[in-house]
Amino acid sequence: MKPSESESVPSSFFDETYRQSTDPWGYTSSFYETSKFRTTIRSLPKVRFKNAFEIGCAIGVLTEKLAAKCDRLLSVDYSELGLEEARKRCRNLPQVRFEQMQIPQQFPTEQFDLILFSEVGYYLTVEDLHKTQEKIIDRLLPGGFLLMVHYRFPVESFILNGEIVNDTFIKESAPFLKHLGDPRQKSIRLDLARHNKRYRMDLFQRL
Repeated sequence: MKPSESESVPSSFFDETYRQSTDPWGYTSSFYETSKFRTTIRSLPKVRFKNAFEIGCAIGVLTEKLAAKCDRLLSVDYSELGLEEARKRCRNLPQVRFEQMQIPQQFPTEQFDLILFSEVGYYLTVEDLHKTQEKIIDRLLPGGFLLMVHYRFPVESFILNGEIVNDTFIKESAPFLKHLGDPRQKSIRLDLARHNKRYRMDLFQRL
C-alpha cells in the first residue's frame, strides 16, 4: 500500500492486515520486535506509574509487559481486530482497559503520568501528527513522561519515518517537553521527554 500524504492511514488498512494474519508484524516471533519491547521497558524512567496511556497497542504484546509497571493502563488501537487479540492476551490483567480509538480525531479526556507513543506516528499526516502532539501535551500530567519509539527508516506503507516523527516532537514541543535523552539504537529511534511543569496547554494555543 502506498499511503497518501494528505490523509492518515485508515483503520481499514490495519483491519485488512489482521485478516491476513493475527500477528502480521511478528510481535511474538521477530528478533527486532522482541528487542524493541525489551529496550522500551528498560527505558521507562520510573518503576511504577499510576495511570498510563499506550497509543497503538496492536495485539497487546508490549501491553502485557507494560501493565506490570502500571496501576492503570489504557491501551488503544485503530483496529478492533487487533484489539480482540490484545484482550485475549491480557485477559488476566484487570488494570488494563482497551478501546478502539482513531488518534488524533479521538483522544481520552483523562490525564496520564506516562504516554507511550510507539510505532504509530509515521502512519499519520504531518497535520495529524501536530494534532496528536498537542493532545499528548494537553493530557500529560505536569512532570509526566512521554516515551516515543519508532523505526528509524522509511517503509512503503509509512507516510513519515521515525526520525521525522520524533524530531517533530522534540523540536516543536521544547517549551513543554524536556528532552531527557535518545539512547541511539541501530534501527530504533527512542526518545524520552518529561512534561515541563511551568507551562500549560493554553499557552501552546497562542504560539
